[in-house]
Amino acid sequence: MKRQTFALGLLLISGTALAQGVKTVVISGKFNGDTRGHNKVFIYGTGVKQDSAVMTDGNFTFTLPYEKPFMPMFYTEYDKAVKRMYQPFPLLIDEPGTVTLSEGDITKGLASMKVGGLKTPTAYGELRRRQNEMYAEVNRGISAKYGADWYKQGPQNAEARKAQSEEIERRSALLVGTFIKEHPDSYASVYALTGIKSSVPPAEVEKMYALLSPNLRKTEEAKSIAGFLTGLKKSAIGSKVDNFTLNNELDKPFSFASLKGKYVVIDFWASWCGPCKQSFPHMKEVYAKYKGEKFEIYSISIDKDKSAWLQGLKDQQLPWLQTLDTKGISSSGFAVTGVPTTFLVDPNGKILLKEVGFDPGGNSPLEKKLEELFGKGNN
Repeated sequence: MKRQTFALGLLLISGTALAQGVKTVVISGKFNGDTRGHNKVFIYGTGVKQDSAVMTDGNFTFTLPYEKPFMPMFYTEYDKAVKRMYQPFPLLIDEPGTVTLSEGDITKGLASMKVGGLKTPTAYGELRRRQNEMYAEVNRGISAKYGADWYKQGPQNAEARKAQSEEIERRSALLVGTFIKEHPDSYASVYALTGIKSSVPPAEVEKMYALLSPNLRKTEEAKSIAGFLTGLKKSAIGSKVDNFTLNNELDKPFSFASLKGKYVVIDFWASWCGPCKQSFPHMKEVYAKYKGEKFEIYSISIDKDKSAWLQGLKDQQLPWLQTLDTKGISSSGFAVTGVPTTFLVDPNGKILLKEVGFDPGGNSPLEKKLEELFGKGNN
């Protein structure tokens, strides 16, 4: 009876969608092997309603509305119950249609599935397969050189972990570059380049961006990469900051040009950023020490949710200038890839230094530069 109800539900959803002209993505999969009674497949993700499907003879189906590119994530009840852990399995989808997941082994999980149907998820599935093989190969090499326990935390393994990270970054750039050459018009290519753009030398990112087809460069993701490359050039040490205007917490426009004549610490942060919030008590001390006609701190939030930003301001009680980045200035003007990120700008708008992260010891290059400029401050 449950089987009939589930199938009827899918038919009703599909029929309603067709009647209303709603675009949908149908994801159908097939697992082989004994599920040991753990027959559910779960779905979640940004903009995706959390849900589950019950496998019947190993088969499962999801029908999702399609509005814009998205990435649903999946895991199985089997992994959660039997293995006591699971690794989310993503699908990259950029158009309505049907995606097939076949040849799955329930004991090996969703990663064993062969992706077919729509071109982008199929290409992205191939990219992930190559990436997983590359990660395994790198880790085998690190284990051979440093020992099987290289990944464990501790100063004794710092060199091994650094070597692994650097090799992953190097090999990832080569892999993505090759993938883009093979798939210059695939949305999976621009998605892959977005993922590595901040860890690869800008010249290499430019080369890979040039491989993207003219059609693909029209996507928002490609435009974001182009903006990021522009931001890298604009935010180089010695560059002059172009004027920009953002709205403050009172919804009034604030122009960066109004700070001309002052040394300005531009601080990029977000209400959800733990290190940002940890830095604020010390930043308040710095502000009290140097504030005056020649010095200002200007915080720019990269929050997407304005209400979260306003609540963050209320919680943190920051006494300096605040605006919300609704224009992508953090990327196109400063190539910010993580928060907190700060820049020190001189009275003529020239960038003197950039700092990523927060040093709780108060020994950062930024503070050393401020002491060099202002001495011990006002106190």
